[in-house]
Amino acid sequence: MTLELISRGTAAPGRPQLLFLHGGFHDARCWDHHFLPWFAERGWAAHAMSTRGHGQSPGNLAEDQPSMDDFVDDVNEMIARLGSDVVLVGHSLGGVLSQMVRVRNTAAVGAVLLASSPMRPSMSVAWRMLRQHPVALYKAQVKGDFEGGLPAFISFFYGDNLDEDLKATYISQLCGESPRAMHELFKRPPPETPDLDTRPVLVVAGRDDWSIPMADQEWLSTVFQAPLKVVTGAHNLMLDPAWEESASTINAWLEERFLAG
Repeated sequence: MTLELISRGTAAPGRPQLLFLHGGFHDARCWDHHFLPWFAERGWAAHAMSTRGHGQSPGNLAEDQPSMDDFVDDVNEMIARLGSDVVLVGHSLGGVLSQMVRVRNTAAVGAVLLASSPMRPSMSVAWRMLRQHPVALYKAQVKGDFEGGLPAFISFFYGDNLDEDLKATYISQLCGESPRAMHELFKRPPPETPDLDTRPVLVVAGRDDWSIPMADQEWLSTVFQAPLKVVTGAHNLMLDPAWEESASTINAWLEERFLAG
């Protein structure tokens, strides 16, 4: 399977490459608006992939119903294609993929969990979405119509301070999602945490991300014995007006853990 890969920058000796993993309803393009060129300018080989059924990668999400394990296979295939150690930077569902890949592939020498999805849905978040978008939430949760449910998700993807033209562009690039993967996302076992000393983790949470209670991000930080950095922005931190704060936070950690000495 030939999966979509967007690459910026050139691999440098002594540096792992960066592999950015999109969340649900997104594809590789969400990273190329800001993060990929920004990290490439700072000497990193920065890549973003689209898992099967997303972006230009082959597959039909509704018909094929890929699982989280299928997406893990996609990431492992891409790591093999890059042919070197990588640091995974996973957003939302991509943060969960990063956790899963890290267990199975030691070429993942580090992971950044960016607004990573929680273990279980939050009732406070569900009630807020129900009040704001009852029809969309019904379509998503009851009928399995995830595209019909997008208005509910869009409300927490982007903050109110995002330029409307940019927001329209970002929304136009959204896609459907695998119902099977979404179901598995909130039914998974607690994460495994091998090699924390040698393959470190960073947890980054958005201060304005109401879709994930901060207590869940604190729990993730504790489980992975990882620093928790709280930055300005709504759930889609890589597209938020304050995206550079998130990028700078990640870059500082990368330099400390992988370039020092």
